[in-house]
Amino acid sequence: MKRFGQRFTAFFFIVASIALLIFGRSQTKLIDEIRAQTFATFIPVITVVDIPREATSGLSDWIRNIAVVYSDNEFLRKENAELKMQLAVSTELEIDNLRLKNLLKIKDGTVSTITASRIVSDSNSPFFKSMLINSGTNDGVKKGHAVVNEEGVIGRTINVAGNAARVLLLNDINSRIPVKFARTGVNVILAGNNSNLLNINFMPADEKVNVGDKVLTSGMGGVFPPDLPVGQVSEITELGEIKIEPAVNLDRLNYVSVIAYEIAAFPILNQEQTDTPPTPQEEGQ
Repeated sequence: MKRFGQRFTAFFFIVASIALLIFGRSQTKLIDEIRAQTFATFIPVITVVDIPREATSGLSDWIRNIAVVYSDNEFLRKENAELKMQLAVSTELEIDNLRLKNLLKIKDGTVSTITASRIVSDSNSPFFKSMLINSGTNDGVKKGHAVVNEEGVIGRTINVAGNAARVLLLNDINSRIPVKFARTGVNVILAGNNSNLLNINFMPADEKVNVGDKVLTSGMGGVFPPDLPVGQVSEITELGEIKIEPAVNLDRLNYVSVIAYEIAAFPILNQEQTDTPPTPQEEGQ
């Protein structure tokens, strides 16, 4: 009996489906109208039922945004507190630095820009790395002035005429510049070798450097002001040679600046000041 009922149900649905297909093909307009009425009836119901879901989804997004804002606020509070601490430490160090300078009577040098110049030619020689600029003594340029651009140190003037000057580049084999490592403060000499990479001379044996360490001018020698970018360590060979990549692309130069660096000098005593008065023992003699 149960099997008969299942067979009858299946047979009924098959017949109903076939009848609906035949009826749908013959009464297309009627079927479309019924479908349209069905959609018109159920769409408002679906819309009403969907309101709680949308409200719940919006509430969930709002709560999530509140949590994100709270987390970001906490992060910014901590970062602000750390920055305030760093600012306080930096201010204290600056004050201590000024006190030490005043105690030791240390005076900072003065840097002045002499002129901006255009490069008119370069040596294009494998044995001599230099360039010619269109500024000279008529513009205030003197022998030994530093030549830089916005990226760092380029070289120094070695020959000066009225309207031109010859600049010895960093990578020339005759170039020697006192520099220091920014990370450790170790003072060394930067030497050119007529190649794109420079060498470090007089490196203390107990000092270590890493690839990527920045190299700055030390201010010694009275030509280059301190803390100008010179380059960075690009390679440390197996023999321990430290190769420096210049901060400035010396093959792509158009305009440069000529600067003068003057450091505080000791006062020159005249003859009367150098003549010390005789001691009582000397007067008795």
